[in-house]
Amino acid sequence: MTDITGSTQLYERESNRDALTQIDGMLHRMREIVEAAGGICVKSQGDDVLSYFTTSEAAFQAGWAMINERWPRRLSVHAGMYFGDFITHEDDIYGRAVNTAARLASLAKPGELLLGDSCYDDLGETSKGAVKLIGDLALRGQVSSTRVYACTVSEMVQQTVIFSRAQPAEERVGRTEFAEFRFQDQLWQIKEGQTLTIGRAADCDIVIGLAWVSRSHATVSMRHYQIEITDHSSTGSVMVRDGGEEVRLHRRATLLSGAGVIYCGIGTTLNPEQAVHFSTHTLRIDAAG
Repeated sequence: MTDITGSTQLYERESNRDALTQIDGMLHRMREIVEAAGGICVKSQGDDVLSYFTTSEAAFQAGWAMINERWPRRLSVHAGMYFGDFITHEDDIYGRAVNTAARLASLAKPGELLLGDSCYDDLGETSKGAVKLIGDLALRGQVSSTRVYACTVSEMVQQTVIFSRAQPAEERVGRTEFAEFRFQDQLWQIKEGQTLTIGRAADCDIVIGLAWVSRSHATVSMRHYQIEITDHSSTGSVMVRDGGEEVRLHRRATLLSGAGVIYCGIGTTLNPEQAVHFSTHTLRIDAAG
């Protein structure tokens, strides 16, 4: 599944006829890319294209070509792909694989292709080298989480934010007021609008003097009463909740809630002495009866 990013703004800037002409041109080019990679375009409507391929590698090559295409008017595309069985009915396709690909496409940022582990396992070594693991995502409508990989156009600065699990209703009643972070014998606290930097450089707030920690490894920020950690490093980070749930980050972001620990360096031993401990504090808001 491939969607056009920026089509709504295009209709705001230009006449309906001119915008529709440009969108139709993009959809036509996307169908060409699908067919050139050996795929079958099932339908293209609105600003998206649904297609299927006989191999994950062919699908990846089509998706890679689309996110790297130089589209007009500063438009771009974002895409999702998943491997699995589907059924056909009245010139359309249905099934879990179709739904998962659509969910991934909706999560992808401009110039980004998200793919599930079922696709990644069948890719060639060159294609595998172009993608990064971003973690296990709890996709809407699915019982179990899906391990997701991403490849992104290098010029694009936006990145997918990982929501590591569906947030229970009782956790949405309040709002995070502040968060505390502890590394060895030091303690930091951030509130709304504040940030905290983690890295090897001396000017970071939390300085971790380990060889595999990047100079500017990660940033924690609080915006709109949510705590988010963004990994900027070359080695990645691991966030582990108190319940044992693990989220791996590499130049991606995820929300922090509850309590847990952060390890700098995906490939390193998860040594508690090298961990940054965190805990978030939520103001409970009782619903009116």
